[in-house]
Amino acid sequence: MHEINDTECIRMVLRGEKVYFACLVKKYGDKAYNLCYKVLKNKEEARDSAQEAFIKAYEALPGFRLDSAFSTWFYRIIYNTCISKIRKDRFSTGFEPDDEVWSGLSNDNDAISRLNQEDMQKLLKGAYEVLNPDEVFLAEQFYREECSIEELSSITGLSQSNVKVKLFRARQKMHAQIKSVLKEEIHLWQTK
Repeated sequence: MHEINDTECIRMVLRGEKVYFACLVKKYGDKAYNLCYKVLKNKEEARDSAQEAFIKAYEALPGFRLDSAFSTWFYRIIYNTCISKIRKDRFSTGFEPDDEVWSGLSNDNDAISRLNQEDMQKLLKGAYEVLNPDEVFLAEQFYREECSIEELSSITGLSQSNVKVKLFRARQKMHAQIKSVLKEEIHLWQTK
């Protein structure tokens, strides 16, 4: 059996062959869970939210326009599901970065380049923890999934300018966190 694309799966489901929705679940299941986990930071909530997003997608499938990408449409459902969960739980990180413009980025980059892979992963994980959920979602989609600003605007319902601002603030927060962790090391390298 050949692998069928998203549009073919959707057409089959809409014709009443509901078993074809499993193709979409198989294709996007891990991404949905991973994205939910990055935003919610809880395995059970991520699993439940990913499942809820698939249910919402299945129920809304008759309204899906076949001329657009299923992945973009589905990522919007995932995003809205996670953000709704967070709002319902009234979760907030409470972290706001200074508006200070960072200088000495090349020295920071030198310090980061000297880290081993394990230290780098810990550093990035800590940097992600200071982001609020919508910033995590945007950063993941922009940097890892290589979604464009236009796609992120479509997925989130935010203006393109707002997406750019949120990505900029996310980078600032992550930089501040990394800089605080490496403060002593950076200071040593700056004085060399």
